[in-house]
Amino acid sequence: MEKKSAQKANKAMILRALTDPGFRKKLVADPTAALGKKKPLSAVQLKEVNLVLAIVKNIDRQIGTIADELLCANGGGGCGIG
Repeated sequence: MEKKSAQKANKAMILRALTDPGFRKKLVADPTAALGKKKPLSAVQLKEVNLVLAIVKNIDRQIGTIADELLCANGGGGCGIG
């Protein structure tokens, strides 16, 4: 049960980090405070936060690539966006 709870919390952290730039910045700068914890995060929790941040960074990169492809799909060369 504990693993399932941790997975649910990590999913919520990913969604919030994707949709809330302020939270993401705070998560990078001070994960303990960002998560509302009173005591420092354990090594396992810090590893999970770093994994979440890497996932979010990858998703952002993929979204950027998709957006570029969609915007340039009709261009036949440069995007023509000035």
